[in-house]
Amino acid sequence: MLLATDVTELHQLFKLPILFQHYAEHKERNTRVSFVDFLSMHYWGDDMDDNDDDRDMQLPFKKIDAHITQTIFLPAVKLLNVKAPELPVVTAYPDYTHQYCPDRALASPFRPPCA
Repeated sequence: MLLATDVTELHQLFKLPILFQHYAEHKERNTRVSFVDFLSMHYWGDDMDDNDDDRDMQLPFKKIDAHITQTIFLPAVKLLNVKAPELPVVTAYPDYTHQYCPDRALASPFRPPCA
């Protein structure tokens, strides 16, 4: 499984063991410190002056790592061949006359004489 740790902050999750180790260090100094108090002290409030700032900065999500990865996707070049326009072919179709309908002038009994 490949994690995208270069463009996200998921790599901070690998620091979780340090969080629990540092909590154990605080628990040795003061047995009344709960885990919520520990989180509040290091993330939401003022850290007590215990001279472990270097260790505190190793905790996950304690400092922001700015990673910039620029990925540029260029579409494949598609060459277009432009052809010269062709002249349209004009086709004149005669009017449709049905072959089974005789001409009314020839079917009339009153028609001019034929020579």
